Amino acid sequence: MGTNLNSKKFLFYFFGGYIFLIVALIFFSSSADLTGGGSTEDLVQSFEEGMAHTEKKNEEKAKKEPLWDVPNHIAAPILIMASILDIVIILLWARNENRKREAQEAGNIPVKKRWTDSKWFWHIIALGVVQPKNGRIVVNWRNLVAAFVLLTVLKFAILDQL
Repeated sequence: MGTNLNSKKFLFYFFGGYIFLIVALIFFSSSADLTGGGSTEDLVQSFEEGMAHTEKKNEEKAKKEPLWDVPNHIAAPILIMASILDIVIILLWARNENRKREAQEAGNIPVKKRWTDSKWFWHIIALGVVQPKNGRIVVNWRNLVAAFVLLTVLKFAILDQL
């Protein structure tokens, strides 16, 4: 089925189909029975029952205690350790990537196009902390300091909200 539509035929079919859909929608919506055939008293009663059930659930949620409560003096070190661990994981991964690239250059592993070859990958995933340079993955110290400052500011902003 290698039929090619030129632009005039495509526009004709596109707008023709669009007009057909609009006309069909108008026809079916104007001919629909919107009365519902039921009484409004049943509708009001079921609505009130639904509202009462929802209010009851909301009251139960408000009464429930959280499963655990993390005090602020524990949350701060945990956030700091998580930030440091994130950077350590990125550095270990970069070391592994360098070893893979060296093995590819030596011919031990076949060379494949990978998603880590994209510049945007390193800016989004690794916060720009590590980036490829001259065939190796190196630490960009300026971005490392910027990420550290950003994570520290976020930490204080989150702790102020607690």
